[in-house]
Amino acid sequence: MWRDGQSYADRLSIRHAVEADQTAISTLVRSEHLNPLGLDWRRFIVAADATGLRGAVQLRIHSDNSRELGSLVVRGDSRGRGIASRLIDARLAAATTRVLMITGAAFARHYGRWGFRRIAPAETPLGVRFNYYFGQIVGSLLSLLRGRRPKELVILDRDPRARIG
Repeated sequence: MWRDGQSYADRLSIRHAVEADQTAISTLVRSEHLNPLGLDWRRFIVAADATGLRGAVQLRIHSDNSRELGSLVVRGDSRGRGIASRLIDARLAAATTRVLMITGAAFARHYGRWGFRRIAPAETPLGVRFNYYFGQIVGSLLSLLRGRRPKELVILDRDPRARIG
């Protein structure tokens, strides 16, 4: 709670990004070493307060018309406050088609509450599959160069009939 009785969540705005958010979105996504390709502000929902952007998520639409929930990121000093969940809820609220996402295997079960389930790369549309292999190859190389163990990525699929919660 803040001194005026408002909670942190009350001061946070979850909204569609505007053009002025583009630089902050790009900076936030790159700060977490996420896929830097296709960061178009028009596809983003952001969490913002008086200090700037606290988080962001996009719904990529690939050339094959597949949808990918991606670039989910929350600023380090804002984690643990439910911001990522609120962003996902907002981004998926109007989704009426199949949505896929790529995430670390360690986090896959967390997304079950939104109706996501793990699938094999061969079951995915080409646009999402490209991002998956890009992440596996480039992410693994970067991890190895930094002396870290590469993360295993997985692809998740969400049935369009899934309800949030």
